[in-house]
Amino acid sequence: MKTIKYITAEAWLTGGLAVLGILGFAFMSQLVAAPKLLFGRSLSAIAPSLFPALVLGAMAVLAIALLYSLRGSMLAKEAKDFEEGAVLRVVMLLAVMVFYAVTMAPFGFFISSALSMVAVAWIAGNRSIVQICLVSIISPIALYIISTRGLAVSLPELSSIEFLYAWVFDIINNVSNTGPAVSQEGS
Repeated sequence: MKTIKYITAEAWLTGGLAVLGILGFAFMSQLVAAPKLLFGRSLSAIAPSLFPALVLGAMAVLAIALLYSLRGSMLAKEAKDFEEGAVLRVVMLLAVMVFYAVTMAPFGFFISSALSMVAVAWIAGNRSIVQICLVSIISPIALYIISTRGLAVSLPELSSIEFLYAWVFDIINNVSNTGPAVSQEGS
């Protein structure tokens, strides 16, 4: 029978994420406030706990799958050491996550997301300025549209950026609603 000899940092982190995902999913009612009611009906089309439940459930499933794939390294005869600079990168990524959480309200979703994505890409080793800029601009816009339009989730944003989004969506709605006029004289 093989026994677990070395539990790597990856396995500890993955196990922790799996436990957090399962606990978060199990105690969702404690994490997300109940929706506001107007005349006994919810103001939103979907439950406010849907998106967090999807994210926590996916995190738990993916962490368990990763833990399963790491079982070979936990049964190895010798442990691997950290690569040089790995601990510094982890600390820097943690600092970026804290920055993202702290700047979400004052800077808004788009600016804090773009700045955080630039920092994460740079820490991860990407040095293509064009690629970093495109991903850091397109991804937050796409996430904002999916969240606010598709999932009906409110995200914090600066007023000027919300006005820009509203103006663009107004133009799109006007263009899509103004098709060729259909005549009904022959009926």
